[in-house]
Amino acid sequence: MKKISKKKIIILVLTLAIYIPLVVFASISYSSSDVVVDTTTTRGPIYLQDAIDEIDYFCSNKCPVGMTCKNNTPKCIRATILHTETCQNSSSASYYCQGAGYALNDTITYGNTTTSTGVLTTGDAFDCDVNGDGVFDAETERFYYVSNYYDTNRKRFNDKVAVLVYYSNTTAGVASTSTVAYDCSNQNNNGPVTAMQDLPTTAQWTNIRLYKETRQILTRNDETATQNGNLPTSFSYVGYAARLLTYQELLHGCYDYGNQTFYDGIFGRCNFLFELTAYTNLSFGVKGSWLETSLTDSTSEVYALFSQTRVMNNQDSDITHIYGVRPTIEILKTEISY
Repeated sequence: MKKISKKKIIILVLTLAIYIPLVVFASISYSSSDVVVDTTTTRGPIYLQDAIDEIDYFCSNKCPVGMTCKNNTPKCIRATILHTETCQNSSSASYYCQGAGYALNDTITYGNTTTSTGVLTTGDAFDCDVNGDGVFDAETERFYYVSNYYDTNRKRFNDKVAVLVYYSNTTAGVASTSTVAYDCSNQNNNGPVTAMQDLPTTAQWTNIRLYKETRQILTRNDETATQNGNLPTSFSYVGYAARLLTYQELLHGCYDYGNQTFYDGIFGRCNFLFELTAYTNLSFGVKGSWLETSLTDSTSEVYALFSQTRVMNNQDSDITHIYGVRPTIEILKTEISY
């Protein structure tokens, strides 16, 4: 009989010690509203389903069999140099960058680098190694923190997951100033079926994936239907490494509750959402980007970011000449160096 080494026995025991509890845990019947009480912190209730989602997300990101992976390497690190643009849009002193308080030829700096260690603030700039080459490219891999992740299926925020938006719109997953429709059929209850196709794929951004690849599409008030009918309960972003930002995340991260007007109330600290748009230069063509969120009292309209007046605008979903696709990534905060 072949003798089994002590090392192999130890590995087998450790494997079983991890595997058996997971199997038992997975067989437990639970509700998404079940709460695990954590008396050691003051961060509030911890939902059991959220904990299971985190385990699933973490495990699915582990190194594939036969591949070499870097251990304990963050996927995003704080930026040290910020992107800048020059305010060159002279169409009107009331709109675009001038409407936001910049004079012609002023330098606009996007994002923050000076917030406290261990604290995430809307606008914090990060360089994220999305393509897995080990390089944090400040030019082409720039992202900005918007807010905690909004779970559209459970209609609540998850403070373990961060939502970061890309510095540029994309076409076929590559930085671009092109425009595209949200849904060419001009129906607002299908989800972003047209716009989604210009997001980066998991083959392009191999080092990240969405926290949840299928999700409920909602209206701004968390409703699940528009005048055109029910919204998708499991809209699929499978195959894509990013999605569109939601109304709820934008409102949570960017809205100034002390200023109840939309003008400057939303984008005072979030002008990074207009980088590489007509906000600074009409030659860019694209004037903003689509949000994932539909309008309740309409059959065709959805929300978008509009750089001319710096607001969340509602627009027919088949419009092709105004808005583009700005990728939003979801990442566990434990995978970010901040």
